[in-house]
Amino acid sequence: MIKHLIYILWTRKRKNSLMVIEIAFSFLILFLLFTLLINKYKNASHPIGFNTENILILNLDQDNVDKEDKTKEKQDELYNAIFQTIKQENDVIGVSEIDYSHPYSGSRNTTRLVVGEGVRFDPTEQRFRPSAFDLMEMDFIKGRGFTFEDAQLGYSPIVVNNQFYQKLLPFLDENEMFESEGTPYKITGVVSYYNKQSDYSEQEDIVIRSADYLDWLKDTHQGRLFVKTKNDPRKLEASIVSSIEKLNPKLVVSTDYFDSLQDSYNKWEILPIFLISFVALFLVLNIALGLYGVLWYNISRRKSEIGVRRAMGASSGEIFQQMLLEVVLLFIIGVVIGGIFAMQFPLLGVFNYTTMEYTMGALIAFGFVFIIILICGYYPSKLATKVTPNEALHEL
Repeated sequence: MIKHLIYILWTRKRKNSLMVIEIAFSFLILFLLFTLLINKYKNASHPIGFNTENILILNLDQDNVDKEDKTKEKQDELYNAIFQTIKQENDVIGVSEIDYSHPYSGSRNTTRLVVGEGVRFDPTEQRFRPSAFDLMEMDFIKGRGFTFEDAQLGYSPIVVNNQFYQKLLPFLDENEMFESEGTPYKITGVVSYYNKQSDYSEQEDIVIRSADYLDWLKDTHQGRLFVKTKNDPRKLEASIVSSIEKLNPKLVVSTDYFDSLQDSYNKWEILPIFLISFVALFLVLNIALGLYGVLWYNISRRKSEIGVRRAMGASSGEIFQQMLLEVVLLFIIGVVIGGIFAMQFPLLGVFNYTTMEYTMGALIAFGFVFIIILICGYYPSKLATKVTPNEALHEL
């Protein structure tokens, strides 16, 4: 039976080749789409590693501040006054200086770490004051956040995410320390995850360094503050900003909200996914309609062949089975061809997806295309069962 079907397909290879190409193209499009969706779903399904709720972000712009007010003594006085002013609000839990390239900021700093026999890492770097860990409620799976005292012990205290910790593990001593280009580092804590760009983006290697250890930063102040409140900080924004600007009229204060930044960057990440999905499914739908039309046309042109088979005793069920099996064979050939092209993506490392994500994408695409083929082939095959020998003779 199969050999006979293959022979029939081969005799009509020119007409069938178009359907094979359409099936292969559909499989390839859906393979890439579902692999992308699985990757984004995996990224969004794990915890973000910290809490974004009820955090007001204050951006302190001192471009217009007088030069004499930018000395270390004046800056210390200003920041002490700012902290005291903020903490006077009953709803405020805490306040901390923080790196301008914090999560969902759209900014990134990287650093270089060379360990072992010249093994190099280029993780994303953050610079925190110790109080920032409590404000962000970071999810530590090992150790703790560094303290001010850690920065005075002759090594650079750092916190890393688990992904980066696993890479550093072979180079750590029993005290969780390693050396990079003459600088000793000590990992005081490991966080489970640390989403940087958006909740749909891949995890990056993260190293959080102590601002109290860095020579160029420890005696200065960061221009961004995180303010943690008990309730929605939007209710306090006007009061806090007004109080701070009274301390120095030339100081310009702008605000953001941590959860709003998170939502904003997530929307920017998910919008292209919706557009890609829409375009891909639109293409597949057009291919499916074209495939249906070709199948219907081919079967309508084969009435004489079908009528002869009916005259020789073939039942309507056997006719239906033959027509549908022909479509399934075309599906198998098309998927094999599409699969050959799809295999090049993981082999060449075109995208940073795991083998499991590629495999799941291929399986879902296989099932999706198979359902499309069955739907497209069912009605034309059903029409073939209604062809009678008399109708076939009339066609001749």
